Amino acid sequence: MRPRRVAAFALAALFLCAHGWLVAAQAGAVRPVGDAVDHAPPPAGEAAAAVDPEGALEALPEESMQSLFNWAIENSDPETLREMAARAERGGEGGDDASAADAKRATSSKDAKTPSPDSPPRRRELTQEEMLSKRKDVKEALELLASNPTEQQFIKQATEMFADPRRSEADRVLALEEMEELVAPIDNANDLHALGALAPLLSVALDVHGDAPDAVAAGALGVLAVALSNNEKVADLVHSWRAGDGSAGDRHGVVHGAGNVPCASAEPRTARASVAARLGRLAVGIIEEDHSETKASSSGSISTVSSTRRGKALRALASLTRTHFPSRRAFFAAGGADRFAALFDAEDEKTRKRAHALATDIWVRPDVAGGPAEKGYPPGRRDEELQMARDLVPRLIAALATGSRDAREKAMGALEAAIERVGGEAGAAARDAAARGHAGEALVRLSRFFEEEAAAEPETAEHALSLAHEAARLAGTMRAVGDGSAGHDEL
Repeated sequence: MRPRRVAAFALAALFLCAHGWLVAAQAGAVRPVGDAVDHAPPPAGEAAAAVDPEGALEALPEESMQSLFNWAIENSDPETLREMAARAERGGEGGDDASAADAKRATSSKDAKTPSPDSPPRRRELTQEEMLSKRKDVKEALELLASNPTEQQFIKQATEMFADPRRSEADRVLALEEMEELVAPIDNANDLHALGALAPLLSVALDVHGDAPDAVAAGALGVLAVALSNNEKVADLVHSWRAGDGSAGDRHGVVHGAGNVPCASAEPRTARASVAARLGRLAVGIIEEDHSETKASSSGSISTVSSTRRGKALRALASLTRTHFPSRRAFFAAGGADRFAALFDAEDEKTRKRAHALATDIWVRPDVAGGPAEKGYPPGRRDEELQMARDLVPRLIAALATGSRDAREKAMGALEAAIERVGGEAGAAARDAAARGHAGEALVRLSRFFEEEAAAEPETAEHALSLAHEAARLAGTMRAVGDGSAGHDEL
């Protein structure tokens, strides 16, 4: 509020300055050009309202206020403005009369000073006709500033475009591309629900009605991934969304709010309806069961879900489940471990890397406490993500020998998390699985691979050698597991 008060004082300077010019013109201090028009002075109440700078500011757009503030600063006495700012910082002692006096002094004292020989020539005072012309120019400038939409207005406009199935696919994709940039700032992402954009975004991203073009659904998933990134507030709202019944008033579903939704992982039906579970199905190309017009293959995958769309679904899933435990529980309650197995087996290297990175994050920060029983969390679910480590270790060992350096690095990171960060019986089972899969030997070969990479590419040799060292360290850990020289609890 303090910057707005300072701006109010500056705006008061503008009004008083303009008032002084007009009085001087009417009194004959300057010679009008053309016919002079006399204006009766307004009643006292109206005059007071006309020079109510703070009230006038409330009606101005932020951009207009900033422009006027900058102009006032440039055309006012700096010393007086500093005094006004100091008074505002102290709480404005002296009242509004002192503020008005300061504002008048800010504009008058500058003109009253005797110019030095090096000072620019004093400005000629304006005639009434020139004042009216300037007022017209200022009014047009303010109208132009007010016509420029804010980022929130852009979000609303973009939502109307991408959510309208009557629009062309190109227009809807363009709107989503713009929106992806708009939601990058966390404040804009937090406003999505308040602006009425979150439910349409989820409806299109998840293609709950089966009629969204692949490119449009992929674009919406990209926006969702950006909005969810490191944003607990948006994750809470996304997790509370439930699909509607398809009616005109409920086409996009409802965002209930974090405190109004029961535990999604309490039973398979509610878990499957969660956003995390839907994203998991899309990430592996599985059709929604309620799209009766589209037939799935025996494996459940469909060709109409492009690799781009699957990749963005995985990005959104990672943003949602990495740190948001309620979503993670719902994901695993709806077969999340099976989704991970499919992602680890994907032919696309980029998909495997993203899946390995997400598994690493989950094992490094596991939901070991699970959900409280009084909230409806079923027993046994809390260790599900940790038990997954045992089943996926053989796939990670195989991944150490294939793909690019980055792909092998991601696989090594996930294997390290599985055998060193997962605790309890699940961790012991993961280490036993690694020993049976000869992980130590695979890690020795991986260390040599990184050393060869360092020799072949000197510009990245330092990083490659650090990876070689880490692979050798993990190989030593596995040798200790294999020969029984270290217990599971010591690793």
